Amino acid sequence: MKKSGCTQEGEKEGIVGSILFFFLSCFTVTLLKGTGGCEEHKALPQSSAEWLCVLGRAEVKVWTCCPMGWKHFQSSCYYLSRDIMNWGDSETNCTGMGSHLVVINTGTEQDFIFNWAKRTFTSFSDRSYYIGLTDQAEEGQWRWVDQTPYNETAAFWRQNEPSNGNMENCAVMHIETKANRKNWNDIPCSTEVHRVCETAATSF
Repeated sequence: MKKSGCTQEGEKEGIVGSILFFFLSCFTVTLLKGTGGCEEHKALPQSSAEWLCVLGRAEVKVWTCCPMGWKHFQSSCYYLSRDIMNWGDSETNCTGMGSHLVVINTGTEQDFIFNWAKRTFTSFSDRSYYIGLTDQAEEGQWRWVDQTPYNETAAFWRQNEPSNGNMENCAVMHIETKANRKNWNDIPCSTEVHRVCETAATSF
């Protein structure tokens, strides 16, 4: 007998790959998109074959999903690169994944990315990540890649930064063992470093 909305064959093709439960306030499920036609999965974009989804509290009943390998926080998904590129190629790479270089709006978001990066790469003494902030268009006029207005009260520059020296027109988050939340630095956009990509989480 066929189930309502999905066939057993469609399920075998991998629409839902595995379900992992934990006993805090949410459930986690890995969704593998197949060729089945389940209405509840049509909200997931086709750019990624595998998604990690978190179910909100029981009274909400909303799944929030990020591509596998990305990390969910609030309403966004984040990706830390292992390879290095210049700023322009970094933004192009993020765009190719349906995202953009990260736009940091709050101290909470800054702390999340900073602490995650510190935990992820413990074998390196320091590492820099491009963020989506640049003043290439006009020196000293910092702009986010998604046109979010630049807010100096929500900026996290290191002491005496940005220095605007030697054509330093692109911002990075500098991660080191003793760094604190004020860790942005401006560097030449041609410098090859890591990157943080951000995209909106998908909900259904």
